[in-house]
Amino acid sequence: MSPTLLILGGGLMGRLCALALSEPGLWPKPARIRLLEKGSFTPDQKMYQPKAAFAAAAMLSPLAESVLLEQDLVEMGYRGMQLWQQLQQQLPDFGLQQQGALLLAHPQQQHLLLHLVSQIKAQPEYKAKWLTKTELTELEPSLAGRFQHGCYLPGEGQLDNQAFLDHSLQLLQQRGVALEAQSTTEFQGDELWCNGKLEAADLVIDCRGLGAQPEVQQLRSVRGEVLRVKATAVKLSRPVRLFHPRYALYIAPKGDGIFVLGATELESADQSGPSVRSTLELLSALYSVDPAFADAEILSLQASARPALPDNRPEIQQKPGLIRVNGLYRHGYLLGPALAEQVAQLALLQFSETKELCYG
Repeated sequence: MSPTLLILGGGLMGRLCALALSEPGLWPKPARIRLLEKGSFTPDQKMYQPKAAFAAAAMLSPLAESVLLEQDLVEMGYRGMQLWQQLQQQLPDFGLQQQGALLLAHPQQQHLLLHLVSQIKAQPEYKAKWLTKTELTELEPSLAGRFQHGCYLPGEGQLDNQAFLDHSLQLLQQRGVALEAQSTTEFQGDELWCNGKLEAADLVIDCRGLGAQPEVQQLRSVRGEVLRVKATAVKLSRPVRLFHPRYALYIAPKGDGIFVLGATELESADQSGPSVRSTLELLSALYSVDPAFADAEILSLQASARPALPDNRPEIQQKPGLIRVNGLYRHGYLLGPALAEQVAQLALLQFSETKELCYG
C-alpha cells in the first residue's frame, strides 16, 4: 500500500521536506504526497504575503555562522551545502555557488571584526584568512582603496532563493506532489482539520513555522528586513559582511546586477513594513561599501518574521503519525536540506516500525 503524507506549510522547509520525501526510489511504492499552504505558493499571486523564504538572502555560511552555532550544527550546515549541490543537479540553475565570502569593517569598527573572527570555529578544510589591502583588491577590485584589509572565508556560498522556490514547485509537480494553496490547517487535539474539514493521512509533516505556535508555544518571532536592488555598475562577485555599530550587514550578489542587502534582527512579531531607521542604515551601509550603489534601482524592501526557539537551535519532534520541524531561526537555507534529510529518514523509520508499507 502506498503511504499518504500531508506536509503542512509551503515555505522553504515544507518544500525541502516534500522534495526529500518524493525522491524517486525512497518508498517501496510511490507515496501520495500533498503539500498544503495557507496562502499562495508564489509571490505574484494576489493573496501572497512576504515569507522569510522569499525575503532571505539565502547565504550558505557555516564558517561565519559558527560564531553562533554549536559544532554539530556547523557540520549540519556543511551537509546542507552538499545536499544543495545534489539538488542543483536535479533542477534548472538556481545560482548556487561557493566562491567564499568577505568580512569587512571600516576603521572605527575594526575591533568588532577582530572580535568576531577570533570566535570563528576553524573547520578541517576551511579556515578564516586575513587579507592585505592588495590581496583584498585582487579578490574584489571594486573594493580598492576603501578598506585596508579584510577576512576571507573560503567555501562560503549562496543561492538565488527566488529561483529555487520557483523551480522546486515545478519539480514537485513533475513528481506528482499535490500543491494545495489556500489551505488553512489546525490541530484539534490529535485531529488535523483543513478549511473546516477533518483530514486523514498515514503521516503528517508539520513545517508551518510560526503557524505552529499553538502547538509549539515556546516559538518566538525574529524580525528581519531585506533590501533588493539592481546596480549594474557594481562588480562584487561574492557575499560581503560589513560590521556596523549596531549589527553586521550583509550584501549578497545574485547575478545580473541584483544585490540583496540585510541586517536587522529584531525580537518582534511585528508584521508591518520596514522602518525608516533600518532602511536609512541599510542604504548608507550599501553606499559605504561601493559608492556606485548610489545609482542603484530599489527593487523591493521587505520585512519578514522567522521562527526561533529559546536556544536558537532547530528542533525535530515526533510521535506516531506526526513529525514536526521548526525553529530554523536565521539558518533556514543553511540547515534546511539536512533537516529535511533527517525528516525523510524518520518517516521511513516510522513506517518500518509500524509495518504500514507493503514490500511485496
